Amino acid sequence: MERNALTTGLLAKETPAVIDNLNNGQGTFLYNHNITTVLVKEDEHGGIEIVTDEKEATGTMVQYDSLRVEYPKTADNIFGTLLTAKYPAKTESKLVNEYQSAELGLLPEDAKIPYQEFLKDRLAIRAMVDADCETYNIPTDL
Repeated sequence: MERNALTTGLLAKETPAVIDNLNNGQGTFLYNHNITTVLVKEDEHGGIEIVTDEKEATGTMVQYDSLRVEYPKTADNIFGTLLTAKYPAKTESKLVNEYQSAELGLLPEDAKIPYQEFLKDRLAIRAMVDADCETYNIPTDL
């Protein structure tokens, strides 16, 4: 059974480490990314809600996404794991097929847009991973 290694929209009081080694003897680590500070409103029961109005906010927290990555610790492995978590093979194949169908005139021209957006996101993910790996001296590959 395949499980998704990506968890999105996590909240924390303190900024997480970008690379968080799990020290499990297998080289597994968390790649924490898309780290931003958000306004939050805490209710009397301890519930937390993200808000946009500063007057409504009771404080700030850090929101981020976390990806579990297995050995090896390389930029290519982080990128591949993140890309697969966001776009499983079936999803990517569907996007390509719809794009090609639109190219052949079998689908309307706007059927190309989801695949074009995927390619833009893919480039952004690669740039983000490469920048973080450069910062933390993680090689591209072994």
